[in-house]
Amino acid sequence: MELLRLVIVDDEPILLRGLLDTYDWAGMGFKVAGTAQSGEQAIQVIKEVKPHVVLTDIRMKQITGLMVMEEIQKTDLECLFIVLSAYRDFEYAQQACDLGAFAYLLKPIEDEKLRETMQNAYQTCMEQMEYEARYESWEKLLVGDGTSFQQVVVQKYVQGKIPEEKVEEVFQTLEDMPGNEDRFITVFADIDLAYKIISSLDYEASRFSLFKRMEEVFGQKFFYWRAEGGDSGSAFIIRTKNKMAVGELKNLLEEVKKETKSQVVSVISKPYKGIAGIHRSYLEAQQLFELARASGTGTFMEAENGIEEKASPEGQEARDKQIVKAVRKNSAKELKEAFVQFIYGLPDQEEQQRQYMHRVMLKTEIMLQASYGMTEDIKEKFQQFYNNLKSLNAARTVDVCYKILCDVIEERQRVSQQDETRLFEGYLAEAAAYIDEHLQDEELSVVSVAAHVYLNPVYFGRVFKNTFQMTFKQYLLQKRMEKAKELLEMGRGSIGDICEAVGIHNPSYFSHLFKQYTGKLPSEYKKEYK
Repeated sequence: MELLRLVIVDDEPILLRGLLDTYDWAGMGFKVAGTAQSGEQAIQVIKEVKPHVVLTDIRMKQITGLMVMEEIQKTDLECLFIVLSAYRDFEYAQQACDLGAFAYLLKPIEDEKLRETMQNAYQTCMEQMEYEARYESWEKLLVGDGTSFQQVVVQKYVQGKIPEEKVEEVFQTLEDMPGNEDRFITVFADIDLAYKIISSLDYEASRFSLFKRMEEVFGQKFFYWRAEGGDSGSAFIIRTKNKMAVGELKNLLEEVKKETKSQVVSVISKPYKGIAGIHRSYLEAQQLFELARASGTGTFMEAENGIEEKASPEGQEARDKQIVKAVRKNSAKELKEAFVQFIYGLPDQEEQQRQYMHRVMLKTEIMLQASYGMTEDIKEKFQQFYNNLKSLNAARTVDVCYKILCDVIEERQRVSQQDETRLFEGYLAEAAAYIDEHLQDEELSVVSVAAHVYLNPVYFGRVFKNTFQMTFKQYLLQKRMEKAKELLEMGRGSIGDICEAVGIHNPSYFSHLFKQYTGKLPSEYKKEYK
């Protein structure tokens, strides 16, 4: 396994040492190429080492992990950031994701979660390195290979940047003018926009895998040029003498869809002849693709009688109600499901799509005005949406609409939690005191504490988490570890005595938890205070 470079950043020396010594980085595919104990030092080390991945604490003095990310983004360095944050730093973690962080991990770090995250980061880096190597090879070919030069010319031609006469000159120079049997067919494809809502983190990775697989499958049977469409998919312009090519391409697309296991929208143009046929097939596929993406269907084909598949707008009223209902219930999961169905029910015409979006947002706003959670910030977002509706394309309108509704649910949950927290302040204060007094009780649990304050255990657990921003189990572990640190620093009793005092009677398990929490074994920690 090729080891990739990793830089670890934490301004707490003990925690940094714990990260270095506790985990098998080589087993996860990395070698620690550098460390830093401050944001300023991190920037310098990252610029020198040029790591593939940076694992950094998010909250540091003076220069935070966020500032480090922003500074590195100003350079030409390409590295993945994995940020570490406590529950109280959740807002920081969200900002890190907005800045393009690959992932964030909560402290204390779960071994399995760290391993999974690092393996995913390793795979992403390797795929990117492979892509860059292929691109570098492609650039070299561009200089000395006429076929690659032809690829550039065709892409510029279909994008309207080169006139048809210039393209003919290139083909004549290369002695490659299309014959009477040559046909051009364009395939447009992309991941369904609905998948961006269902799994936004996997959206770009799925697109990369899709296009890569299409290159491999098409390349085995056909000669093609590829034209990038940016956010509007990718076009494969097929050159063939095969009269049955359209059917074969459709079969290949179905094969790719099954392999990628993603929601793919794809279209195939009719075959056309001549240089002009390249441009005609591209435009036809592009137009069909816009219809396909709006309705969320599978493969479209331009047949003699028109489009073979089309989405139905029936039942849109019911889909509106499902969205409003999901927001009223503050259910992000139900909103996601309802919104996907909403998208599939949109009509083909873009102006009608805007009207549908406008309608569902108005219904939601009316419901909010009669309920709670309609803050000034949310009001402003709705108003901005209405003001800019006509200037947004269909895909962007969908993104903005869904994001606002997600923000609404998040705000309503926050308000609801605040009300709930105020109502149960007395109960939770008594629960916290009870926990402090009974840390030595090995059987201490959410059930026993809930019973002490006369609350349902499930309900108590939810209110507890909303109040302390961590689960009961995490809170209890934190209290026990802090108590253990205090006793070790005071030099009171043996390790066995301390185990008894904090309710963890198995010394080996206690040592494991303590090292995970502090980065040191209890015996090592105790020596520092002798």
